[in-house]
Amino acid sequence: MKYYFILTDGKDAWMQFVYLPSGDYVSGYIRDLRSVGVSVHDYDLWTKDTRPIAERTLENIRQRMNFK
Repeated sequence: MKYYFILTDGKDAWMQFVYLPSGDYVSGYIRDLRSVGVSVHDYDLWTKDTRPIAERTLENIRQRMNFK
């Protein structure tokens, strides 16, 4: 299944796509990201319905980062 993750590292925000066999693997993936200093702001399955939500969320995070 294709998941999207909205990530930040203190300097930038981006969307990353990852194929995972099931939702059971998501928590381990998030744990790995956090262990290297990457924050996870949102994630879900990537579908035609979740795409606009993900894009708006990413834009909102980028705007907030620009105001700091």
